Amino acid sequence: MHYVAIGTFARDLNTAKEIVARRRQYTYPEGFKNTQSYLDVQGGRAVIHFETDTAESIMRYASDWPELVFDIFPVVPSEKAWEAALH
Repeated sequence: MHYVAIGTFARDLNTAKEIVARRRQYTYPEGFKNTQSYLDVQGGRAVIHFETDTAESIMRYASDWPELVFDIFPVVPSEKAWEAALH
């Protein structure tokens, strides 16, 4: 299943440096595939599109980043969503 997570974090330089340093060597949980990530250039937010079939991998991922507060939404690829919404 696909998900989008919006991670919010403090807008200070030290927090951003810590996140970047850990992200370079981070190993994702088993069954968790980070499809695409975006960082808000104004700071304070990251948007992560990921795929997984287990709640455990989502919980592990979120707990590995304690300085981020996550809002996580299940999503479907747009072509499927439009088909489902129009029928």
